[in-house]
Amino acid sequence: MVGEAQTGRHALSVSSRPDRVAAVIASEALSGPGRQLAALATALGAQGIGFLVVLLHRRGQPPSPFEQYLAATGVAHRVVADRGPMDWRVVRDVHRVLRDWNPTIVQSHGYKATAVMYALRTVRVRHPWIGFFHGSTTSDMKDRVYDWIGQRLLGAADQIVVMSQRQARALRRHGSRVRIIHNAVLAEPPQNGGDGRRVAEELGALPRPLIGVVSRLSSEKGVDVFLDACALLLQKGFAGSAVIAGDGPERARLEERCGRQGLGSTVRFLGHVDDVTAVYQRLDLFVLPSRSEGLPNALLEALRADVPVVATTVGAVPEVVGSSAAARLVPPGSPSALADAIQEVISEGDTPAAAAARREVVQRFTLERRVAAHLELYRELMPPAAERASAVRS
Repeated sequence: MVGEAQTGRHALSVSSRPDRVAAVIASEALSGPGRQLAALATALGAQGIGFLVVLLHRRGQPPSPFEQYLAATGVAHRVVADRGPMDWRVVRDVHRVLRDWNPTIVQSHGYKATAVMYALRTVRVRHPWIGFFHGSTTSDMKDRVYDWIGQRLLGAADQIVVMSQRQARALRRHGSRVRIIHNAVLAEPPQNGGDGRRVAEELGALPRPLIGVVSRLSSEKGVDVFLDACALLLQKGFAGSAVIAGDGPERARLEERCGRQGLGSTVRFLGHVDDVTAVYQRLDLFVLPSRSEGLPNALLEALRADVPVVATTVGAVPEVVGSSAAARLVPPGSPSALADAIQEVISEGDTPAAAAARREVVQRFTLERRVAAHLELYRELMPPAAERASAVRS
């Protein structure tokens, strides 16, 4: 039955826990799933479980922000050169890393990693495999095709982990192998970029109220809907400011849209921000205008920062918020509904009930809860001891 991993049996015996876990993931921009993975690796390491992140990195490119983040947080990782589509050497090289590391369980994150693990299954490499589906991307046609293929290859995994009930229903053909493990509210990330002071000064000079989006600038994030909502608010006499923190393939198109709508003096594009906490601390309202999501880390970050929220009813957002006052929810893709909700929340101001609801969400979605769910899932997949040593030698 589809459902969230049970967390009641947190204290597992040493014999029922994996010695080592490997996670295969593409090395790209530092994303929410990447930060969640690094936090999981650190937490499991504190419990004596080895964790190795295997990074698929495009050959010839400089180290990615994610690789730098893993190094800064002390998470063990190995880089495997990815020479592009249809390069089967990446499968061979990942196999060698897994053979040397000899993990008890392997996780895959994203379509590239899923494709590699699927290929290893075809040559009878028999590690217990958990395939993670964090959500779909609509960056371009190539990514959409790869994402579609990746979802179908997930069927070869022993377990499939998703972020929301909606994703679980979309993959219900895989039955009881689908498990929901929600993301966790993470501690503030280490500030290596040193841009917090710059961001604070820039935002401090803007007229208030200050509303903002923290997001990758790709189509599924709905930042264009946010701009349309800002245009409607401006028509209604909105006298504050809006900021967009993040970068991505849609940035140029969004900046052009912003100019066409006469929002140049109202909306500020911050680009990539290392210290996103400096953004949340100065917002009067955080807006999540996404068309699709798993469980957005930006939502959890805003709730942790105790910022009022307006969000769309996508992915796990309704599961996180429920009927509470933690956030005002609107349907995705509707600039008018988004503008109305922003105007209402700004006009009404924050309330003690909303602040209490935000704290309740933060207390529920802890890293400890997520770690317990992973340990339970690992226990279910643990092979007999005699099989573990030979998993990579098949």
